[in-house]
Amino acid sequence: TGFLAGGVVAGLKESARPDMGVLAVAPECRSRATSAAVFTTNAFAAAPILLNRSECDLTRLLGVVVNSANANACTGTPGLTVARAMQTACAETLEVPSAAVAVCSTGIIGVQLDPAFMARGAKKAAAAIKANGGPEFNRSIMTTDRFPKMCALEVDTTGGSVRLGACGKGAGMIAPAMATMLCVVTTDAVLTPEEMQSLLGSAVEASFNRVTVDGEMSTNDTVMFLASGASGVRPDAAGIDRIGAALEAALLRVALMMVADGEGATKIMRLRVLGAETDEQAGRVARAIADSPLVKTAMNGGDPNWGRIISSAGAAMAGRSLPRTYLQLCGVTVVEGGAATTVSPQERAALGAAMKQPEIDIQLDLGLGQGSTEVFFADMGHEYVTINAEYRS
Repeated sequence: TGFLAGGVVAGLKESARPDMGVLAVAPECRSRATSAAVFTTNAFAAAPILLNRSECDLTRLLGVVVNSANANACTGTPGLTVARAMQTACAETLEVPSAAVAVCSTGIIGVQLDPAFMARGAKKAAAAIKANGGPEFNRSIMTTDRFPKMCALEVDTTGGSVRLGACGKGAGMIAPAMATMLCVVTTDAVLTPEEMQSLLGSAVEASFNRVTVDGEMSTNDTVMFLASGASGVRPDAAGIDRIGAALEAALLRVALMMVADGEGATKIMRLRVLGAETDEQAGRVARAIADSPLVKTAMNGGDPNWGRIISSAGAAMAGRSLPRTYLQLCGVTVVEGGAATTVSPQERAALGAAMKQPEIDIQLDLGLGQGSTEVFFADMGHEYVTINAEYRS
């Protein structure tokens, strides 16, 4: 509660589908609203990211305006003019300061936009917000997404119940360094900006930073966290911890929807790497496996070719010896002590059946130490190539 949202057709997509959305804090809640944000680390961060970082008060955001079909990235000074035009038009329509409105874009990189055209779209979207406009907002930010990505949770605290909602988009160009996506999270709890930034950073690390579709990092990744304070509930330390757990669960839910969408994806792989010397080392190995086209295509075909997994892990640990490595694929031990095990006919049949399922579990123990990580990744098939060879929003 305490939020309004909407989505409209601004004319960016040739398909004439919704392509401009606004989410805003309700006027009666603006005085106590707080916020936090996390952005891509890509060196070619898009114009909206640059604008948000330099000209927005990211602790007191009252609205977010988002366009799809054009990323407004690698567009130089004209791109900043476009982002500022969207921000100003939205802010004027909402009757709030420009610094209180953040801008997000997603779509094609390197295509210039007309500032006046984008301002008209932002104004139209801001004028269309309503109390139940979440689904319209979600549709307006989608590009190659096959389905909307939304979830909501209610969190009980000693001071009362609060609500948490998440709305995101993303399917391709997703890598574990902020998954390539946009996500806006809302809550009606009363929180400080410092609390929100801490909660958001931890939740992003445990969700969007642990998924990969194709190993590609976008120029536009953004997660916004807005609190309206509409519930009047000011959680104590235990309540904040509960909200943090709920936030992590919500973001992981949206992140897994993105992996499941995955531009032609048919399966989600859960990969756990254990026994590394450090968590960072486990992460490097996990990413090498999860981003390997050979591993991903094997998963797509239901091929239990675990040699591809071992090979990718070994490349990430070049120059080392791993004599105590242990690998389980779909619960069947295929490598032990760094060498192939004997798989019985019954286990082979079970593995073959499990590999055809939409969720596949992989566990690799390097036998070196206590470091570990967990990532989720998508398979890769013919449709991925088709979508990205012909990609237009």
